Amino acid sequence: MKIKLEGVMETMLITLDARARDYKAEKSILKDKKSYEMVDMIDYDFDSFNKEKVNHMGIISRAKVMDDEVKRFIEKHPTCHIVSLGSGLDTRFFRVDNGKIHWYDIDFPEVINLRKKFFEENERVKNIEKSALDRTWTKEIDTKGEELLIISEGMIMYFYPEQVKEFLNILTDSFNHFELHLDCLSKRLVNKAKKNKAVKRTKSEYHFGVTDGRELIELNPKLKQTGLINFTKQIEKQMKWYGKIFLPMIYLINNRLVICKYDEK
Repeated sequence: MKIKLEGVMETMLITLDARARDYKAEKSILKDKKSYEMVDMIDYDFDSFNKEKVNHMGIISRAKVMDDEVKRFIEKHPTCHIVSLGSGLDTRFFRVDNGKIHWYDIDFPEVINLRKKFFEENERVKNIEKSALDRTWTKEIDTKGEELLIISEGMIMYFYPEQVKEFLNILTDSFNHFELHLDCLSKRLVNKAKKNKAVKRTKSEYHFGVTDGRELIELNPKLKQTGLINFTKQIEKQMKWYGKIFLPMIYLINNRLVICKYDEK
């Protein structure tokens, strides 16, 4: 299957490749067989990503932490509805599904059309062919009174600050209450995508980052920040002893998960 993607949309192949390589590893962290099967079906030069070992560890650590946090939410709310924004070729549903949740994958039409080659919709999984900045996608979310979790991995770092503000306003304008899990870039790496060789290849750029998550609250004070997780602790579990001397530097520039809640009451 030939894949033709450019710019930000091409970055989803970086994360797909990382999950597939993790599956082949002796001590797989995600055990994501679906990603491995997808890479095997796609005609694309994935070998160019192989040299980025630190980037690989970062992607797998991020996915693991976000999986764990989603699972915690599901444990509390077994019949919840989960919105995955900028889902790309993400396979998280298969890693966290309890057989009861409802899931919405939202991305550009060309990306959703690609997803349809690998994933089938059913009564619990729905594709929405829209940008996260197109507020009409919110009209297609019917939680039927169940709890709502909104997640995004590898998306808002490509937004400009004013777009992040617009995005957050769409959420608080459209839903009565929700929990929000946002994968955020370190502010130190804004406008420095070229330092990531894999991302550089896609000709994308980073425009938004945070230090401790307060930047999101400044953009939308209706939100309440309830958590912040730096992915470095998970990376440490994958590193050899000699690599750990770099952990303080990695901690400063690594992505972090910002967790927020909103309740209009």
